[in-house]
Amino acid sequence: MVWIFIVAWIVQFIGHGVFEKRAPALLDNLVQALVLAPYFVLFEGLFLIGWRKDLKQRIDTNAASNIALWKEKKSVK
Repeated sequence: MVWIFIVAWIVQFIGHGVFEKRAPALLDNLVQALVLAPYFVLFEGLFLIGWRKDLKQRIDTNAASNIALWKEKKSVK
């Protein structure tokens, strides 16, 4: 069962390097990667089946705003 995690992390590193050109969050915060990531997957699954559409909309709006701000700061540097 552990091999699944190892393979997933390898694929994650490759994906981040090739497509996003940045390091995965695993390197930023190990606790976030190991403890909070499963909750992210859980909530994404719940949102996929229609749970709390209002909450999903607020999260998506907030995320889009944060991404735009991050891109703006990145382009200034």
